[in-house]
Formats: sequence, C-alpha cells, structure tokens
Amino acid sequence: MVSLSGNTYNIKLKNGYNFSIPAESLEIVEIFPPRAAEVSEVDTPVPAGKHKVSIIGTGGTIASRVDYITGAVKPVLNPGFLRDNVSSISEFDMDLNLMEPMLSENLTPDDWIRIARLAKTGLDKNRGTIILHGTDTMSYTASALSFMFPSLSGPIIFAGSQRSSDRPSSDAFLNLEGALEFSKTNLGEVTLAMHAGLSDDRVALHRAVRSRKMHTTRRDAFRTIGSEPLGYYFQKKAQLKGDYRGRAKETVLMDRLDSRVSIVFFHPALVASDFEAMVQGKKAVVIMGTGMGHTASRLYESIKDTISSGTKVMMTSQCISGSVNLKVYSTGRELLSLGVIPLGNMLPEVAMVKSMFVLANYPHEDFEKYITENMRGEIVKNEPVFQEVS
Repeated sequence: MVSLSGNTYNIKLKNGYNFSIPAESLEIVEIFPPRAAEVSEVDTPVPAGKHKVSIIGTGGTIASRVDYITGAVKPVLNPGFLRDNVSSISEFDMDLNLMEPMLSENLTPDDWIRIARLAKTGLDKNRGTIILHGTDTMSYTASALSFMFPSLSGPIIFAGSQRSSDRPSSDAFLNLEGALEFSKTNLGEVTLAMHAGLSDDRVALHRAVRSRKMHTTRRDAFRTIGSEPLGYYFQKKAQLKGDYRGRAKETVLMDRLDSRVSIVFFHPALVASDFEAMVQGKKAVVIMGTGMGHTASRLYESIKDTISSGTKVMMTSQCISGSVNLKVYSTGRELLSLGVIPLGNMLPEVAMVKSMFVLANYPHEDFEKYITENMRGEIVKNEPVFQEVS
C-alpha cells in the first residue's frame, strides 16, 4: 500500500512494516486497488446465520488497523469488515456492540463492570458473547468477569490479536473465527481464544483464571498455566477437552468489585517503608513472594501491623508454575503465624482480581473462606511437576 502525506510517500511492505521516502524520489509505475481489509468500512449487512452471538468491541489491536498516514490506530469493526475476513461469518447472526475504543492498559475495574453488564445483555439475547480486547490486560478483565458470573447460560470468550488486521501476519481473523466456533459449544465459562502456535492453523481456548500473557509480541503469547487449554479450534472444528463447565439454565451477574486491593512484588531491596506505602488504605494485599511464598524478615513487623489493622494479606509466588507452601521453611511458618493467607497455585493477578470480588460480595469475616475456595477453577489441584511455558 502506498499513501501520500504532504511531500512524502508512505509505503507499506508485505511483512507489515512501512517506510517513507520523499515524493520526488519515487516514480509511480502502476496503482493497485486497495485490499478488501483496507476498504471494508461500509456497514454491509451480514447474512443472517443459525447461531446468534453478541460481539462486544472494547478496542485493542484485534478491532483496529493502523493509519500509516497519521500514525493513529482506528477501529474497523463492522459487519462488512468481518464478512470480508472471517470465512465462517455467514453461519452467524451477530449483534455488534462497540464501546469507545480504549487501550487495555487504561481499563479500570469500573470498566470491567461495564463490560460485564454488556456481556450479560448479550447473553440474555444470544447463545454466546465474544469480547474483543487488547491483549496486555486481557487476562485481568477476563478473570474479573469469571468471578462476576457464577452462572452462565453460554460462553463469554475473549479474543485479541498481537498484530493489527492490516498486517499480513495478523492473528486477528483466525482468533475471532475460533472464538465464533467455540461460541457454538456447550461451554459455560469465561475463556480466551488465541493462537496456539506460530502458524495459522490452531487456536487455543484458555480458562480465563489460569491464563497469562507470556510473550510481548509472539502470536502464541498466551498460555494456560498449570494445566492444558480447554480446547482447540483446528481444521474448521472447535473441540472442547478436559474439565470445563457447561452451560447453565440462566446467567447470573454479581457486578460489584472493591478495588482497594494492592499487589506487592517482593524483591531483595524492598524495605518496610516501601511495603507500608503500597498497602496504605487497602483492604487486601497480595504479596508475590519468592519460591514457595517467602519475604525477608525485615517486613514481618509491617505485615503484622497491616493484618492487625484489618487488612487481609495473602501470599502467592513469583514463580510461573508451582504452589505456595508456607509450612516447609521457617520463613513460611513465621508468615503463617502472622496471619498471612497462602493461596496455593493461584496466579497473583487472579488473586488480586478475586480479592476485589470477595471484598465486595461477602462478609469481611468470611474473606479467608471464600478467597481460598476454588470458585472458577483458579486453583489447579493436580498441577504437573514441570510445565513447559516458553
């Protein structure tokens, strides 16, 4: 693609990159028509399909393309755009709901609640809901919705992409195609549909509360930690596997979160005053400890005071795989005696989101009971001794 901006031509290469050269240095030999993905901004009706699905666009790379003249990212989600790029789209009757596009790092717990309410409305009318979302904080949002929906009459499937839709190497369309096919299944929980490998042949379905983005740029950036994906989309077929939750008779939404939660990454230079500053005014604190859940003894007094003030303090691990165990070493036993709550192999970011949910919906005195309960599969009981997470 070639575009003119002032006296400069911007040339987009097949590999997705672009460069600019002065107009006087370029001779135009032939002009090619734009690709379909670049002109599909006309709201062309999509043929009604058999399967009704709600699609919510929150922003992110999957629902956008780069304008190489201005450098801005613009949303391009409409029926015509989807029809031109998703091969199975004619099988679906889509209900599109576009929020104001936001970078995922700008989303807050209040936005999670707004997305959950839109998802509930979508499921009340359709067989499934697909949420298009930026990948950087997608696991946070998806985990929040997992806890806010104790019962789902259909799946809520998050889909994102690492590369924008105008790039030849984009993963946007296969991920969305996989999400659409998964929406036909008996699934009744919140999941993520993302590339399973570097090739354009397979999409993995990850349980939201066990998912993590493991690479900054690879198309297969997401992994299910401590277990296997719930299913795969391969050769135009979506197949579920493992212990997934099926559709319930009705969708129930508990749309309250208390964001007064902090997450503290322990490191050798962390001192008591740092810890105290990070937990001030919080009702719950998630510590990412070393190994099986340890911190330096210089923090003990501050941790004790924090717990005495009524703030709940939990322990997770910085390690990708494995479980917290505060009964093996003296450090862990000391932290237990202070009142620290061990959370097994719950992922730290999931523990933070779950704390927001528990604080807002259950009595404060019952916090430990519910935070350690395996509500949505966030705790893996039989995690393998070693898991490849590259």
